[in-house]
Parts: sequence; structure tokens; C-alpha cells
Amino acid sequence: MPQESAQFENNPEDRGVEGLFNSPKYDKDGVGLALSGGGYKAAAYHLGGLIRLNELGWLPKIERISSVSGGSITAGYLGLKWKELDFQDGVATNFADRIVAPLHDFLTNENIDIPQGLLGLLLPFRSAADGVAEAYASKLFKAATLQDLPKAGEGPRFVLLATNYELNSLWRFSQPYAADYRVGQILEPRFPLARIVAASSAFPPFFCPLKLDLKGHTVTRTPGADRSTGRFAKEALLCDGGIYDNLGLEPIVKRFGTLLVSNAGNDFEEDEAPSNWAGLMLRIISMMHRQAENNRQRPLMILGRAKARTIAYWPLRNDHADYPVKSPTDFSDRDREEAQAEKVRLWSLGEKAFQRLVNHGYQLSDAATRSYLGIADPPPSKLPF
Repeated sequence: MPQESAQFENNPEDRGVEGLFNSPKYDKDGVGLALSGGGYKAAAYHLGGLIRLNELGWLPKIERISSVSGGSITAGYLGLKWKELDFQDGVATNFADRIVAPLHDFLTNENIDIPQGLLGLLLPFRSAADGVAEAYASKLFKAATLQDLPKAGEGPRFVLLATNYELNSLWRFSQPYAADYRVGQILEPRFPLARIVAASSAFPPFFCPLKLDLKGHTVTRTPGADRSTGRFAKEALLCDGGIYDNLGLEPIVKRFGTLLVSNAGNDFEEDEAPSNWAGLMLRIISMMHRQAENNRQRPLMILGRAKARTIAYWPLRNDHADYPVKSPTDFSDRDREEAQAEKVRLWSLGEKAFQRLVNHGYQLSDAATRSYLGIADPPPSKLPF
């Protein structure tokens, strides 16, 4: 199983649309879930989708959960607590207590980006990314490592993604292996889970790069790895996984017949461009980010239209009325618009914003699964909040 990582799933020669149709690892009956980036906003939005998938009894059907940036906060915590979930007929009866409540407390109370950004500038031997990792460890992940994620047969494989800051490649971190097709792979990695989530959400410039010490781990060269020796095998400089793959699709799109994709990306504001240099730079970054998302979304839509994959896709910028089958839940236009307008930060959402984002993710995932998977039972009795 570990050998699959670098050879096929993250090789540039297999990135084209043709490779998506002819992947040697494709399983038409498999199910994969991707959670995009977007800071706390994404973490809350994805939580809403997971609540609905749990009600539908679909969480145990998922074979792989891939995540980037803010999505890795929710995915990492779900993976850590997976073994504590009590599944009855596919539904985790204690999902609210084990998953929703702790993430609610974290996302509505913890302020990370400004304090850690300032400390990163002031302290010479402690980066802002180090501070983010420490905050995640203190509040969510404690001393857990990647080995605390579910093993094969215990639940889905959780894959947390980070971008190799030096090589423009993708590091994927999971329980059986960590791998970068340029560097090689590490079997049974023992990296702290909080530090990997911090690397996945290390958005530039203030939180990037995060230095990951590879010493104590054996880096094994894999086919195509051209940087498997020297400093690249001793230390990885990592930044936000969304820079390379902002939808988190790489680990699932070539492998599984059913793709569930939750995208918390912002809509692009088509307003008059700012004239000051700072505003102009931010707008250009926003344009580049949206173009990168389009480049990931386009092959996904091609696969769906060709019926080469069954896809349930719920982007935050949608309305449930955009789907062929609407959700029966009642979520006001004003709440939806405010959820979509929430800023992308590692900063307390507050109670109302958290509830709006969770409810929006819940409603859209319900509409998407009804429309494209034909799943509607049990129907939702009400929104989570």
C-alpha cells in the first residue's frame, strides 16, 4: 500500500486529464472526500457537511479523506477522534460530543493569526508557524502524532497535504506514510499531528515556511525522486497545501469512483480594481488563487460530465437552489450571504458566524448528495444550529 503514494498519485507525468481516466489505481466502487482550504471559515463549513454525511451513514463508506489548510483542522481532528466514535448502522451516535463540540469551542474562542504572526516577527528562534503548531497542540491535538490516525481497517485514510516550499511539489502526510514524489517517502511517520496541520495551513507570508525536521525518519527513494538525498532528506520547508492543490483533490481524484468535494473557497468580487499598490497586490493574489481553483475544478467537471466519476460537489459560494434537488432545510438568504462573506483567518469566528457556516455546509452537502448521489434518507429534521 505505501508504495502507491509517490509512483502514481503525485507524479507530474500522471497529472493530465488523460491520466485521470486511465489511472492504474482506480477503484470505481471507492469513495473519497476532499476538504478545501479557507482558515477557520473552511473548518466550520466542512464540519456542517460532515454532520450531514454522518446522518446519512456515509462516513464509514469513505476510504480516504484528503485535506488542505483550514480543511486539515477539521479532518485532522476527525482522524484523531475516529476511534472514539460509536457507529450504529453507519451513524456515529456521539459525533456531536466527540467532534462538533470540541471544534465549536476551538473555532469560536481561539485567536491565532495576529498573536503568532507578531511573535514570529519578534522572537528570533521561533517562527509564526511554530506558534500556530503550538496553539493547535495546546487546544486540539495535544501530543498526538500521525500514528494516532486510523490504521488500515480502522477507518478512512486521512491525508493532510502541504506544499514543498522549495521544490513546488506536494507533501502528503498520513498514518502509513509521508511522501513527496521529488524527495521519496517515509514509512510510519511519527511527526506531531499539530505540526502537520500547521504546515498544511501555513499560509504565506507570515506563517510560511514551517520547518519540518526529518531526522530520525528514514527517507526511502521512490521512482522519479530526484531530491532524495542531502538537505531535502533532512528537512522539509512547508507551506499551505492549498498553494499546490487548493481543493485537496490529488489523493482521491485518480483513485475513487465517487468523489465528495467540499469547497470553502471565496467567490471572486468583480468590483473595480483598487489603485493603491497594497490593494492591487491583494487583488492579484485573489485572482491567482481563483485561477488555480478553476484549474482544479475543470478536470473534476470533465470527469463528472463524462460519467467517469460520480461527483457530489458543494462550494460555499453556491445556494442550495443551484442544485437539481433542493434541501428541505430552511436557511435564509441573509445568513447564506453572511456565511459566504466571512473572512479567511485563523481567528475566532464567534458564535453566530460559526453557526451560519456549519448550517450552510450542512444544507449544501444535503442538496449535493440528494442531487448527484440520490441519497435523501433520513431527511434532515432541521439545521444543526
